[in-house]
Amino acid sequence: MFSKCLKAVLALCLVAGLASCDSKVGEEPPPPESQEFGGTQCLTEAKPVAKAFVVGDAQKEELEAAWDCIGSAVEKFKRYVRGNTADRYTAQELATFLEKNFLDPKDNVVISQQLQTEFMKLKQVFVGGSREYLTRSELDKTIALVKSLRTITVNLNPYMKVISLNWEVSESPNMQSDVRHFEEANKELQNAARMLASLIEQNAQGYNLSDFVVLMREMGQFFGEKWEFPSVIQTYMPVIKKVKKALAGGDENSITPNEWRRFTLLGARGYVQFLRYHYFIKSVPETGTGYRLGYLARTVEDVLSVFQDLVAEKPEGVVSRDEVFDLLKTLEIVWPEFKVSSGLVFEGMKVKQLFFGGSVDSLTTTDFETARLKVSRIKTLIERFMPFYSIYGREWDPDMYDADEAQKLFMESQFVLEATVREAGVLFEGSYDLNDLNNIVREIEILYPPKEGRGLADQVKSYLPLVIDAKNMVLGGNDSSLRKSNWSVLLGFAARAYSDFLYYQYFLMGESLQQPVNLSYFSVFGNQTLNILRDLLLVKKENQFTRVELNKIVKHLIRLELVPGAINEQSADKLLSVVLNNMLVAPEARLSGHKPDALTLTSVEVGRQEMQIWIDTELMFAQMAEGWKPEEGLTAKDLLAVLKKTEKNLDAHALPLQAALTELILSVESPVPMTTDYRGFVIISNKFEQLYTFKSLRDLNRNRAVARLLIRSFANDLNRINTFQGATLPEVEGAFNELKSIFVEMGLLDPKNTSFASSRFREANIFVPHSDGNALASQTEITDLIGMIWSGVGINSRLRTELVKKCFGRDEEVTDNSLVTLSCARAAYKDAMPVIMSATPEYIKFMKKASADDWAYYMNNVFMAAGYIPNDKNLAKMGDIALTPHVIQYVEMVFARFDKNKDNIISTSEAIKAYPAFKGLLKELAADQLKSGVLKEKDLLDVFTFILRYGKPPTTLMEQARFMFKWKGKQDKWDVWADRVQLAQILGYIADQVNKSASAKIVQEPASQDALEKAASQL
Repeated sequence: MFSKCLKAVLALCLVAGLASCDSKVGEEPPPPESQEFGGTQCLTEAKPVAKAFVVGDAQKEELEAAWDCIGSAVEKFKRYVRGNTADRYTAQELATFLEKNFLDPKDNVVISQQLQTEFMKLKQVFVGGSREYLTRSELDKTIALVKSLRTITVNLNPYMKVISLNWEVSESPNMQSDVRHFEEANKELQNAARMLASLIEQNAQGYNLSDFVVLMREMGQFFGEKWEFPSVIQTYMPVIKKVKKALAGGDENSITPNEWRRFTLLGARGYVQFLRYHYFIKSVPETGTGYRLGYLARTVEDVLSVFQDLVAEKPEGVVSRDEVFDLLKTLEIVWPEFKVSSGLVFEGMKVKQLFFGGSVDSLTTTDFETARLKVSRIKTLIERFMPFYSIYGREWDPDMYDADEAQKLFMESQFVLEATVREAGVLFEGSYDLNDLNNIVREIEILYPPKEGRGLADQVKSYLPLVIDAKNMVLGGNDSSLRKSNWSVLLGFAARAYSDFLYYQYFLMGESLQQPVNLSYFSVFGNQTLNILRDLLLVKKENQFTRVELNKIVKHLIRLELVPGAINEQSADKLLSVVLNNMLVAPEARLSGHKPDALTLTSVEVGRQEMQIWIDTELMFAQMAEGWKPEEGLTAKDLLAVLKKTEKNLDAHALPLQAALTELILSVESPVPMTTDYRGFVIISNKFEQLYTFKSLRDLNRNRAVARLLIRSFANDLNRINTFQGATLPEVEGAFNELKSIFVEMGLLDPKNTSFASSRFREANIFVPHSDGNALASQTEITDLIGMIWSGVGINSRLRTELVKKCFGRDEEVTDNSLVTLSCARAAYKDAMPVIMSATPEYIKFMKKASADDWAYYMNNVFMAAGYIPNDKNLAKMGDIALTPHVIQYVEMVFARFDKNKDNIISTSEAIKAYPAFKGLLKELAADQLKSGVLKEKDLLDVFTFILRYGKPPTTLMEQARFMFKWKGKQDKWDVWADRVQLAQILGYIADQVNKSASAKIVQEPASQDALEKAASQL
């Protein structure tokens, strides 16, 4: 396109020469062979030279000869040719002369009247005078013009390949010389523009830009070529006019005499920027990225410099916002898909003010200078992080490096990114109201409506209150403005957060935390995240985020549905209170009365400590299990030995792992190993030696960590905490009351359930491997209980799926309140349990061997123990039987722990050994009887064994007589025999009695002595 334009311009220069050659106007042309005036042949030869010049292939000597020929021809024309008027030539006379002497008659080419008119307008610009004729004195100016054009074109000739887009940039090693050559071309092109401007200025003539469009169209027709350039120029001319008016001032369609220098320099400098982009930014090889950046910066600097210079010479000295809008509005003509509004321009000027300062009403030379001065600084910043571009662009592959090298390189990139963007923050000139972000997005969407779905403007409007409150919480203030002093801080934290995200993406996303190296990466990631949180707190004057402030953020998260829908503002506030005042406060501080009600620096370090204990333990187990197959592991004895050896050899500074090892050793020293299968279900059996597989070890660490957190958060005795004795029932109930509303809101707990905490406390004291029946839930008991609850929940989830398939319709909505018949529930469970509950193999054997009646009786009692309340219709709520797997696990744990001869029966001696675990429950249930003297504490063993033998406490007259005369105090005559059916019956009976009365009694008020003796005689 440019070459077509240049060809046309050169053709105009040739016309000036051709118009002055050969025959006299009004006379017959001389015979061809006479060549009276000469020059015809050389002018014919000049045409290919002009074409060669345009594409950069002309030789200097040929170019000089062509111009010499043109100059000589003009001079001869002046000397020998006369028009009808002695001292002047009309446009038509010149056209007729050219048509007769230099155009092939066979082509029948005519110089149109319009082309004559446009040529004379251009003649007026270069040599002055009238548009109606060319005088002899103007021929003298034409001769001088030819000499000037000769100088200009000869100087441009070495660079015409660059100018005409026929040049190629070399590979990196030679690029420096190419850069020098390009800059020389730049210099010469601007010199040419200055010289042309000087030539034009001498004549003090203006020119209409619209005339140039007509001229180009007519020239294309004259040469008989279909040029695209005129139509392109016509399309872009409205934009060119607006740019001219905005940057040079005056009439948008007219170049006045005093505007020529500005306009030609604008064109030359603007075209150089296009060339710079074409050669060094768009087309440079990838290996030349540094050059691309350098030239991009140079291009931006030059463009800003052009604008600055032009605005400085503009009469008004500014580009108003209205002019910017007019200019951008004109682009709609060129690009129909481009849309702009005055509102968008206004919002854009606010962004301009943020980056360059100044006013929102105009662009000034100061604005451009400020922007230009920042370019080199921005270039320096970009050069700093360019070596890590692939990392920041999420295109990096850490697998191309060894692990240590990849970590080192990434850490270096993190440091560079943070330092760079913090420094970039200094470049911001002022404040920005975050609400304006909503305005600019809304303006964009009005112009470019979203095709489908929710628009970005709605999302920004929804999220903006969260962003503003977060900003105020961290940076202070109570408004929506980001101030100049905020930018470095904000961008620094944004860079760190982004780096943290990248670290996760490169080293953790999709990776298994079962690998030691990935756990070490997770440790880095976790600590970096906590460091960001810590440093955010350090930014704030008070070094804390209060619960009130955090609640504002949480409310936004609830509104935006970024947290589970079941959590409301009240339950969220309760959870925040527990986290801030219990979980993230060291026990020593909590027990001394410290209640920060805020996230503090200490809170972060408490959280870091607990996280590191868990990670270090995971890492130890991962290293221990390297090379294991999924089914491989260590026996409890071997694991205990390894843990003790590790503890002995542990470095004194490895405090997190030391804390975990102490707790692990206590847990592994257990009468029944708490191992799990591949699904995380607790394996309960004493018939084979169990192995702590890697899965079991990880589950054990999880259970230990949760138990530790609960005890340290809610136990009220520091000695019990430090010695792992655990929590009392009131402490457990206190913790439950703190968290109950959350569980209820999440649908995990019936709001009427007031016994959840006490029930779990009893289970920890009775049914887990470490149960000791005392008044405390120890660290090991809670660890065991968490494992069994986790397992039970997982089992129930799978059983429930099968039950729903069997007992409900396909599209029927099933909730915890949905009713199911006991018979259907039993049938569904019996089909599914052999696979789902394979971790309890002894139970599966019992289920398969038991008669239908025995197993049904067993399951009904399990249902009652789980929460089912018997009724005439034998219907149970789904929620009431959800604990069925838990109860079965508890029964199995009793047999695994106390059935020493492995005959699936709890015998007398085994019952006596099991008694301590149940003693606490018996004391609780018999509290009134013990207080009244009906029972003594030493009688509880008798009651316990009686219950095991007969499946229920002595309540009837005959049972009381049997207890008083045949059982109590007669240990040598006991014949305890309790199988699974019997044990389930006992649990069902206790649950039934509790449901009937809040103060169920295990021994009724005794009948009279006479009645007892009479009943005993019948035994």
